[in-house]
Amino acid sequence: MRRATGVWVAVLGLVGWVMGFCGVAAAFPERAIEIIVPFGVGGGSDTAARAVAEGMKPLLKVPLVITNMPGGGGTKGMLHAAGQPADGYTVFAVTTSHLIDAVAPKTRANILRDFDPIMRIQWDTTAVIISGDSKFKTIQDLVEYGKKNPRFLKFAGTSPGAWSEIQTVAFFKKLGVDVTFVPFESGAEIKAAILGGHIHGACEELAETLPLVQAGKLKGLAVIMEKRHPALPDVPATPELGVDYTQGLMRAWAVRKGTPPERTKYLHDVIKKALDVPVYKKFVQDNHLYARPGYLGPEETRKYWENEVKFFTDVLKSLGYVK
Repeated sequence: MRRATGVWVAVLGLVGWVMGFCGVAAAFPERAIEIIVPFGVGGGSDTAARAVAEGMKPLLKVPLVITNMPGGGGTKGMLHAAGQPADGYTVFAVTTSHLIDAVAPKTRANILRDFDPIMRIQWDTTAVIISGDSKFKTIQDLVEYGKKNPRFLKFAGTSPGAWSEIQTVAFFKKLGVDVTFVPFESGAEIKAAILGGHIHGACEELAETLPLVQAGKLKGLAVIMEKRHPALPDVPATPELGVDYTQGLMRAWAVRKGTPPERTKYLHDVIKKALDVPVYKKFVQDNHLYARPGYLGPEETRKYWENEVKFFTDVLKSLGYVK
């Protein structure tokens, strides 16, 4: 009898060891979850991630840690996240810049190859802005000038070959205008150049320009989205202008490819609930992200990423950045 008991103890111990080894017995999460934000503290990606994280904290029984890892236009953090175990304990904050980088990766990491999306969280709106005292009154005035004076229309942005130039060139191409992109170091410099009459305008995210538009110092000629934005009800959306173009900056969260599906689903469900808490809703309201749906599920986000990378590839080829 004693021998039989010993055998059963050994068998149960072996089963427990196997279950523990395979991760069956382990509840997820058991330890802190880290969110890698590949940009500095205080920037748009950082404040967005922290707003979501605040909503997640009450829903988790483990700590949630945000690690800022700026560098390489977001690629340093991506490379780090791609090197972590595929166990769900490292979440990567993805931006449009990572989809653009996938066209010609600067590091060994690739957002499409190395990550599985949890969800798309936000989808921002770009406004086409000019000086408040500009001679142009409508987008049609701007287009007419641009067509009569090829390359004389100067629009500003940051980071040549990145989002600003892609958005500007692609939008005006839809209008049949050959625009000159003028790079600046910051949004503040861009606004100063517009107000000083050194350039004609810029394609900027709405939250960054709305206060100056409302003050009359800048003027919105169009919003690049499906319908008019409630914050600028008198400014036409691109479909009203006969322009089939609604591109916008996005933010999403992802895990290392190969992460167990049940862990990805757990993270998805917690994050989705966090999007309904007051602190995140306030962030959405303050940044004027309420006008178009940001959320996409994992499969929809994957398709969205793939389509965006194809679009960015075509634009960057036309600009001569890639072959």
